Amino acid sequence: MVLEEKTRSDWNEPVYVQVSRRAPDTIHNPTEALNFLANAWKGSRKKHSFAREICAAAALGQVSPETAREAFVEAASEARMVIRAPHTEARS
Repeated sequence: MVLEEKTRSDWNEPVYVQVSRRAPDTIHNPTEALNFLANAWKGSRKKHSFAREICAAAALGQVSPETAREAFVEAASEARMVIRAPHTEARS
């Protein structure tokens, strides 16, 4: 079993998202969210662009990682991709 070291930019709780019938992806931080938004996103893009901007800003240290997590969860929820996002209340 490999344990990954938590970094300062890691979220307190990961977000689990699923695209189509693939296995769920586990997203731990703004950089992983940005990669997912750029390469694996399917579905609604209403909140997608905002989430990309916020995750990019968080990766640069301009906003908090938790702010980026909220934006990512809201976008994924709108696109009906969130499986589980502990300790987050996504607004519709």
